[in-house]
Amino acid sequence: MPMSSTAYAVTNKQLEEKKKDIQEKRSNVQSEISQKKDDLVQIGEEKSAVQKELDKLELTIADTENKIKEKEAQIASAKEEINKLQQEIAVLKEQIKKRDELLKERIRSIQENGGVINYLDVLLGAQSFSDFINRVSAVTSFMEADRDLLRMHQEDKALLDKKEAEAQKQLEELNKKLADLEGMKKTLNGQQVKKNKLLEELKEQEKDMHEELLVFEDEAAILAAQEKAIKREIEAWNKRQRELEEQRKKQANAQGNKVGSAPEITNGVFMNPATGRLTSHYGQRWGRLHSGIDIGKGGRTEAVPIVAAASGSVIKANFDRSYGNVVMITHVIDGQVMTTVYGHMESLSVSNGASVEKGQLLGYMGNTGNSTGPHLHFEIHHGPWNGSRSNSVNPLRYVNY
Repeated sequence: MPMSSTAYAVTNKQLEEKKKDIQEKRSNVQSEISQKKDDLVQIGEEKSAVQKELDKLELTIADTENKIKEKEAQIASAKEEINKLQQEIAVLKEQIKKRDELLKERIRSIQENGGVINYLDVLLGAQSFSDFINRVSAVTSFMEADRDLLRMHQEDKALLDKKEAEAQKQLEELNKKLADLEGMKKTLNGQQVKKNKLLEELKEQEKDMHEELLVFEDEAAILAAQEKAIKREIEAWNKRQRELEEQRKKQANAQGNKVGSAPEITNGVFMNPATGRLTSHYGQRWGRLHSGIDIGKGGRTEAVPIVAAASGSVIKANFDRSYGNVVMITHVIDGQVMTTVYGHMESLSVSNGASVEKGQLLGYMGNTGNSTGPHLHFEIHHGPWNGSRSNSVNPLRYVNY
């Protein structure tokens, strides 16, 4: 029937839209979870690569330290060799010094005795040929000794210079290699510090990503639970609509009348409680307050459904001398208590104390009580209803006719 199908379609659409919204959120969260897992894999690969580089650096540093130790040992050995050379150099220097003195003495003797002439005197002073030969041999020996002395002196000086140069060159080369190795170690240590810092940053990023992943996983679990709850709500709504449809059919069969359509359920605070034309406004009428609006039946022969303008609890559902068959519903909207009144109904479909949903059937438009024709008298009160209707407001602030 129209009333049931309209209420069912609109409300079910809202629930389906809510479910769709949750499903979209779940899809987005699952995408975030997938992305975070991919990011974690990438971070893990980066960590592994950095760790391999650190392991390689540690091996290189260890190798460099071993080479430094080798060079230090070579420098120590070279210094020992230099010490030995220095001792040998000291001996050479002493020999050179003595030869210097000897040569100086020889030169002084030559100068004092007239140099080469002394050798002639020696030769001319021979007493016999044999003596001359002996003197020639002696002079030759002296001259050769002088030449040998000079030659040895020159060789020792050259050897001294060579050994000193070699020792100094060896020491300089070793010190340079040691400095290069120490520089290399310093560079490697710097790289190691940077890699360790990078590794710590990656670990921190990984920790943050794990925490973010947990947040997304918690959100996904909550959304999954919400989706299940929405599905249960949809199932409950469908069941309720079937019950309402059965109820409406029974009432229609009992009345033997055709039932008209109910108003569409809207998204506002209140929906229209019935279809029809506005026949009387809110305000002063005949010297007294008309505390609601009237919606007329307008000559319709079918039963006109009256529905709850909003969800709430029925506080009155019976006959009243003034209102006739009346239903009063208390609502709590945005923390404020409000009351709606539905009067002059032909029959009632709810009982006192019942909980009703927005758009739920309350009864049918009638002419009971203090009424001049079939219509619905509809009131809205800010707060609970009272006999003076002092807190009534114009319903047209909330509904459209």
